[in-house]
Amino acid sequence: MKKIAVTVALIATNMIVRPDSAKAQEGFQAGIEGTPQMSWLINKDDMDNNKFEYLNTLNSSFGISAQYGYSPTMAVGLNVLYSFQGQRYKFEGVEQIRKTEYLKIPLQLIFCNEIGTDWMFIGKIGPQLGLLMNARLTDKDGDNIIKDHKNAYEDFDFGGALSLGFGYKLTEMLSIDAALRGDYAFTDAENKDYKKNINHPNGAVTTSRAITNNATAGVTVGLRYLFK
Repeated sequence: MKKIAVTVALIATNMIVRPDSAKAQEGFQAGIEGTPQMSWLINKDDMDNNKFEYLNTLNSSFGISAQYGYSPTMAVGLNVLYSFQGQRYKFEGVEQIRKTEYLKIPLQLIFCNEIGTDWMFIGKIGPQLGLLMNARLTDKDGDNIIKDHKNAYEDFDFGGALSLGFGYKLTEMLSIDAALRGDYAFTDAENKDYKKNINHPNGAVTTSRAITNNATAGVTVGLRYLFK
């Protein structure tokens, strides 16, 4: 993460010192976006447990975006995203899915630089708040084992989000963009007052458990409209 942040900072510095080559559109933009994504619930105890096996977990998010360009190269943005997350895994050989849903609100500093006439590099970085909306424990087919599992999780998490990608100007006012996007929550996703095994309703209860971090990574595609 530190190397990525340094790379973004260097790119931003390069754009600022070459304002003649950066002619990005200024003003207010609003749009929609969607992200097919991988999600994880990262826990050291699970990683070290030979009865637990992480499996690939494919999910998605979608939402709206708003940003204001206050200079040719920089903008601030606020998104509201509904994100399907969680973790598919095997516990004692039985495949199950911890399904969670979050309303994610990232506040982003946006760096942009035109590449030719219609193409633009776009980098975004900033803090993110996640509000837990729903949680379930299901079998591998998606049938509920525990229909309402929200009491096993904290009501919110807090972390950071980063994306790097390119935009293309379809018209003077309308653009489309695609970016690699990732986020990582620094706070614990799990409620440590939960008195059962969070991975299996009949599993052995642990008296202490490491912090669990939410994380996602995917490809975001967005459509933006510039208001002048």
